[in-house]
Amino acid sequence: MLLLVLLASSPVFALDVVIFDRPSSPSDRRLDFPITVLRAAMERTSPEFGPYRIEFAVAPMERQRMFEALKDGELVNVAAYLANEQWTRELLYVSVPVDLGLQSWRVALIDAPTQALLNRLAGPAGLKQLRAGVGNAWVTRRVLSENGFRIVTGGTYPGLFEMLMAGRFDYFPRGVNEIFGELDAHRSQFPTMAVEARFLLHDRVPTLFFVSPQMPRLQRRLAVGMEALLKDGALEAMMLKHYRKDLQRARLCGRQQIELFNSELDPALVERKELWFDPLDKRHGLCPADRK
Repeated sequence: MLLLVLLASSPVFALDVVIFDRPSSPSDRRLDFPITVLRAAMERTSPEFGPYRIEFAVAPMERQRMFEALKDGELVNVAAYLANEQWTRELLYVSVPVDLGLQSWRVALIDAPTQALLNRLAGPAGLKQLRAGVGNAWVTRRVLSENGFRIVTGGTYPGLFEMLMAGRFDYFPRGVNEIFGELDAHRSQFPTMAVEARFLLHDRVPTLFFVSPQMPRLQRRLAVGMEALLKDGALEAMMLKHYRKDLQRARLCGRQQIELFNSELDPALVERKELWFDPLDKRHGLCPADRK
């Protein structure tokens, strides 16, 4: 009888099932950190929201297909993507950037002989004379275009690496959080692929958790979890632990920084300074101690 009373007085939670994006291939490590953060946010909210299970989409999807699938919520109900106006208007989302904006700090993949040409360029005006490679549905396509950069588009993520090395464009801007995994994954196929050494683009485009409109409870749960991870510093600690070697390898402090205007950036996100990680801040220990 006592057991029945205790069970009757205990909260009963529904099982929250997350169906998350699937990487494009076994060598694609871009989702490793978002999955880590997703688990942490779900775990942090277990006392309030109850149990959960994380599953993965049966197949990878390009951006537009992912958008349509998220609206329906059957094949996938959560994904971590760069934000744009359409996604924030038609989908639910969590306002805390998954990586605190790290992906918006961009360096480029190149074919190594191109570095000599890049070394002769006169800053941003010179870089705009060359061709940047982007996906045809990527947010970076719009941002580079509205900032006056020449672009060449590709239809698939794997195909862009082949296009770069075939000379279809001159450089391939990548988030500092993803470039070295991509370089290492393609080294055997493209031995002369290299990380460009001079420029650092900053576009301030956040990567957010987007949630199907059919799953408002799941959006609330992720929002509570992400705010908790942000408040106690756990999110920044996880990000630095995961990416510190890449950040050191990128040598960001010695690069020429180019700020890009993003017309679709939500002013509310800009106002919250704690949402944006600055790898050039000396407190992170990534820059020489004498840097101002």
